[in-house]
Amino acid sequence: MAENRVSKARTSSSLVYTLAVIALLTICVSESVGFSVYNKYIFSGPLKAPIFVTATHQIFCFLGALLIWAVSPPSFYTRTKITSSAVWTKIMIIPFAFVMNIGMNNLSLKYTTLALNQLIRSFSPVAIALTSYLIEGKVQSVPKAISLSLLVSGVVMGVWGSPDFTLVGFLICAASLFGQSLGIVMTAFMMGGASVKLHVFDVLLYSTLPSTFVLLPWSYAMGEFEVLEKTVAADGLSFFMGLIFAGGALAFTYNLFCTVFVKMTSSVYYGVTGGFRCSIAILVSFFVFPQKVTTIGICGIVIAMASFIANSYFTLKEQIAAKKAAAKYSIVDTEKQALLSEDAETPEVVMSKAKLLQG
Repeated sequence: MAENRVSKARTSSSLVYTLAVIALLTICVSESVGFSVYNKYIFSGPLKAPIFVTATHQIFCFLGALLIWAVSPPSFYTRTKITSSAVWTKIMIIPFAFVMNIGMNNLSLKYTTLALNQLIRSFSPVAIALTSYLIEGKVQSVPKAISLSLLVSGVVMGVWGSPDFTLVGFLICAASLFGQSLGIVMTAFMMGGASVKLHVFDVLLYSTLPSTFVLLPWSYAMGEFEVLEKTVAADGLSFFMGLIFAGGALAFTYNLFCTVFVKMTSSVYYGVTGGFRCSIAILVSFFVFPQKVTTIGICGIVIAMASFIANSYFTLKEQIAAKKAAAKYSIVDTEKQALLSEDAETPEVVMSKAKLLQG
């Protein structure tokens, strides 16, 4: 009987988890590709102010999290109170990393093609794996390490064969990659391995506004406010606000789903999906923007996508095995407690109960 319950719990938990991960992966990939194409479009034409636009994205993320906090019942979300300065310091690493990640990435889109940008960012699995090892102490299995190596090999082929390579764009994008790795690992750490565990909405609520305070002065120093004035004068305020609201909506939903995805899987696996997302974005970019492609680049994309599929299989296999083990131990512990309760009744207690029943 106990074995049947354990088996059913394992099957149910594994199925629900797998479907949830697949659904989130589909949403994250779709939003990532759409977001990248949208940003490249506005930064190359209608609104050449990447730092300012990034700041508005953060504001939208904060307002979205604030709204959910205000209207949601305590059973759905209760804000985690932070009283320790050490925890605040760790949380502040997330907006610092975000400024490096998104701010530098959006800035790089002014100097590189979307395809080259995404190829460089496909190095994120290795960068995140190394950062995760240094911060969380996580070690990758041999099959996953091999698939990571093959993914990086595909990326190298793509970058090496790109005729659109520029040193300035590469350096800016590389800095953004470091910020991404640090931010994702710290987010996973604060939601899972830290002494104070944050909810998904806590991350958006606490880490978005600080980065805005850095991005807005940076935008002003780069002369983007003058660009904004020219955009409003040329295209109108409604067109300008439409671009801002569309980007803000994409930013909030994308950050929300990606944060949930990191919580359900791991920071390293999220980095691996980055390689796949970048490959899809590269393919789409060739149809949307005028860019060059080589045979080596195509081969690199194919290798990267195949490696992602292999790594996904090994990661899901490990996650499902862990959840099965957790379900087994939970049921076994419950039954042990029940047996211990029965064993705790001494003969005197049993006789006492019998007398009460007879009386």
